[in-house]
Amino acid sequence: MDHREIERWHRLRNLKKASQFLVLVGVVLLLAGYAVSRMWDQRPTEQLPVDGPVESGMRIDNFSFSVPGANPWQLRATRAQVSDSLDEVALSHLRVVYGTGNGNDIIVSAKAGELDRKKQDVSAEGDVTIKYKDLLFKTDDLRYHQDTGMAETKAPVSLQGASLRLKGVGMKVSVKNKQISIQRDVEAVLFNVKWVEPGRKLPM
Repeated sequence: MDHREIERWHRLRNLKKASQFLVLVGVVLLLAGYAVSRMWDQRPTEQLPVDGPVESGMRIDNFSFSVPGANPWQLRATRAQVSDSLDEVALSHLRVVYGTGNGNDIIVSAKAGELDRKKQDVSAEGDVTIKYKDLLFKTDDLRYHQDTGMAETKAPVSLQGASLRLKGVGMKVSVKNKQISIQRDVEAVLFNVKWVEPGRKLPM
């Protein structure tokens, strides 16, 4: 066997070994890919945690809404969630100012509420306060109806004034007539009131 045949034999032998190695590598990669795909298919479906109901519509910070007219009023809220229809608005930390025309506005504030943009009705709940002149009313909830100009609640109500402490259940407020009435179970305490002759009005 001459030198050329020996070199040819070595080349064929090395080529055979390289082919066997490549086949072995291909088989290993094929098996590894199959194992990974099986593990992926058997993996449990991952679900995102849900903290609460998903809100629809759009969120607006520093929301405001106003109604002009003879008795205008303006609403402001730190945040509002507007429905997809744009008619219902959920409010956070709202403040409503009702104009009375005599310089003594009625101011309502609460932790939360809702606005019906079509009817222009407003509801409030959570630490509801109503300020009118030197009077401060407190209750749990309140609803204002634009068509009648009346605000009302069936919840317990307390009133604090310069010379008066009062509590009762249920209240109606007429923005148009500037009248406030407590419905039932009224308990009141007057103090710092001067006595007057019968038939005369108390100086309150």
